[in-house]
Amino acid sequence: MRRLRWLPLLFTPLLLSGCPFVELPAPLPLGPGTVQFNNTDVTLAAGMAELQPATVDTLSSSVNLGRLNVSGLQRVYELETPANTDFSFTVVARGGGNIGATRLSLAHAASNGLTPQAGVETIAAEGMVLEGAGMSNRGDWLDVTGDGFARVTVRGNISADQVLVVQVPRNNTTIDIGVRIRIGNPSAINLVGGGASSARPGMASQTIYSSDSWQFGLPSLAVSGDRVSVAAYDGDPTQQTYANRRRQWLQHDSATGTVTGGNATCSSGDTGFWRDQEIAAQGNVLSVAYTGDGNVRMDISLDRGATFPIQQVVTNGSFFGQRLVQAAIAADYKLGCLYWQSSGSINNPTSQLVLVEATPTAFDANNTPTGYSFAAPVTVHNVGRDVTPLLMHMAYSNGGDLAVGYGYTSITPSTGWTVISSSKFRCAVRRSGQSNFTDVELDREDNVVPCDPHVSVLGSGPTMEIFYTYEKSDGIHVRYSSNGGVSFSTAAFIPSPGANMPSIHARMQGGQKRVDLLYIAPTAWGNEVHNVHWDNFVLGGPSPALYRVTQATAVAGSTPPYPGMPAGYTITSAAWFGYDAVIKGDDVVVVVHEVTCDSYEYYFMQGAPGGTVAFAGGGTPPPPTILLPGMTGSVAAPNAAHRNQLKILTLD
Repeated sequence: MRRLRWLPLLFTPLLLSGCPFVELPAPLPLGPGTVQFNNTDVTLAAGMAELQPATVDTLSSSVNLGRLNVSGLQRVYELETPANTDFSFTVVARGGGNIGATRLSLAHAASNGLTPQAGVETIAAEGMVLEGAGMSNRGDWLDVTGDGFARVTVRGNISADQVLVVQVPRNNTTIDIGVRIRIGNPSAINLVGGGASSARPGMASQTIYSSDSWQFGLPSLAVSGDRVSVAAYDGDPTQQTYANRRRQWLQHDSATGTVTGGNATCSSGDTGFWRDQEIAAQGNVLSVAYTGDGNVRMDISLDRGATFPIQQVVTNGSFFGQRLVQAAIAADYKLGCLYWQSSGSINNPTSQLVLVEATPTAFDANNTPTGYSFAAPVTVHNVGRDVTPLLMHMAYSNGGDLAVGYGYTSITPSTGWTVISSSKFRCAVRRSGQSNFTDVELDREDNVVPCDPHVSVLGSGPTMEIFYTYEKSDGIHVRYSSNGGVSFSTAAFIPSPGANMPSIHARMQGGQKRVDLLYIAPTAWGNEVHNVHWDNFVLGGPSPALYRVTQATAVAGSTPPYPGMPAGYTITSAAWFGYDAVIKGDDVVVVVHEVTCDSYEYYFMQGAPGGTVAFAGGGTPPPPTILLPGMTGSVAAPNAAHRNQLKILTLD
């Protein structure tokens, strides 16, 4: 990443008098003057490793905070990087119970000791790129707004000291945080890649959909026979706002190459941080589980997605903050729906992992269920406090056993400015025919902000093999059990700080145990999907091969917001939670969301995030009035000029 040099213009009042700078409007999510922010925690992380504030504030006296209407700093971070060296860090804010208007705002306070005389576009002009959802330009501030969660990643390559201010509003207070990035020695923010240099051999790729909307993303994947089905989110590409978000369904017929689909309005107040929709398929049954209006729902098709005659609300109205819904279908067509929820009050919530299952009531001549009976929700794990859940995964064995890989993070303020994020990684196993789970903690780490444990199973019963993968601050870890989850051994470690969102896929092929591990690897320009491959997995056996599945790129020369500023970069990267993968026979099918954006793009973002915040209701609301019209609607051919490209990859 190269610095965008324009110091002679940046720090002179002539810039504003000579350039048509316009401050863009950015109304609050619930209307000016009416918003109630639910921010409870904020932290900074380099990759997965949490950064700690400085013990003494030596920053406030050296910057002009008055320009930003900031009276003082409640916390200061002192970061360090060599000049002209790539770095990255992330700012994360969350709301209690994982719901409610949650915002962090970013401003450029100083560059090389001088005060910028323009707005947030100077961040990009000085060599820093911002990545996130729900972004809105407010002149000197860039607002990043979500529902219970908000984050922005700052990537950069600079040659002079830079100072940013992070502002986090609460209901009655505001937290102002100073972040100084000094030129100096290498540090945790200078992430080192995982070493994948060659592309995955035997890989086929096809683009099935594109969108120009800022709201597109968070794909989930399911496969049944020759059909690949995808559930994602999309929006109106003609509007530079976050309104009119919708759920988008797509189905690709590999035999004909045809793509069909449908969509419906999304009731969630999220702007693209939570993957609250999951799709699963088995035979002719296809199910989508989702949340967004204070309840979890399942839409079930019995004809591979042509119609969805079953719409089931699986929660009751006494809980709130439902997040990260997962779906799975067993070989006997049992349906599983897994999700996090909060109980108690909004001021003192408690997080719980909950499972709801449904069994077929009868079968037709094609051995397809004709209906389902839903059981009562079962609490898999009650944390006993308010936490941020990690995206979890569940897998049924061919004998009906169930393995659940999950985790969560709690953020605890300590003495002074110290903040401690503690993460726990757990695996719950329920044997076929039993009702209780064996739930064990496999690992934990303090000062880490992870994303996603994942499981895969082979066999069943007491000899069922479980592959469990998760990320820590130092890279990707794999645990392995050969006795149905009674005990686990360390199976693999990929040293790649900042790598996240691993998924693991084990299957038998020609008598060999083929295993593919996928994960997101951060690079200088963005994220890539990497692959660790075992032709025949043996615990303690030969080392696997490491490949690159996608590649992050940057092209210099994009148009700046207005004359007098340096040209930017056009960046292509795997998006936030930008892939999903499932096994199809001997292969692994992967859906990847690649986004191409301009380094100045956030300058043009405006408008309010749309939707209704998912607070607890006074009972179960009726099913949505607008249901997806199956997956039979026509879908426009992909447009290579769109910022979002959705690709289906097949790994042999």
